[in-house]
Amino acid sequence: MDRRLRAVASVASATFALASSLASGHETEDAAGPLPLLTPTIVEYRWTFLAPQWIVEARKYDTRVFVPTTRPKRIEYDVLDFEFESRTIGRVPEFSCKYLDWTLPDECTTTWRNVVVEVPVPVKRHDYFEVDVLDGSWQDRQVTIDVPRLVWKEERLLVSLPALAVRAPPSP
Repeated sequence: MDRRLRAVASVASATFALASSLASGHETEDAAGPLPLLTPTIVEYRWTFLAPQWIVEARKYDTRVFVPTTRPKRIEYDVLDFEFESRTIGRVPEFSCKYLDWTLPDECTTTWRNVVVEVPVPVKRHDYFEVDVLDGSWQDRQVTIDVPRLVWKEERLLVSLPALAVRAPPSP
């Protein structure tokens, strides 16, 4: 780096000497000797610094979880229901005659008929329904979780700039 600074300083002094000789009207060879040669060159500047960088790490964890399942279950129960039955509650006489004009001798008969009624009778019935009942078990599982982490990574920056280098004139 010192060499570069010295080159820049010598270019500046040579430029100053050239400018002052032109302003005074003298030739530079008489006052300061021959002008140094200027050569185009590339000056490189290098920097090293730390830059943040995210790294994602996969971590595995073992855990115990409850795994729910369902199973069908039949629930049975008794239901009270009513059925209608025909029941005889008595007898009623029914008269019938052979001739409708009520003249004698008429033949009449008596017939006994049953009086039947529909009566509600309680009956016990068996019924059921099916439901899904929650059931489950504990199981061991492995879970992978991505965990981000911030790290500092060394980075390099290189900048190349054009410059003029002072080269000494060849000696006679």
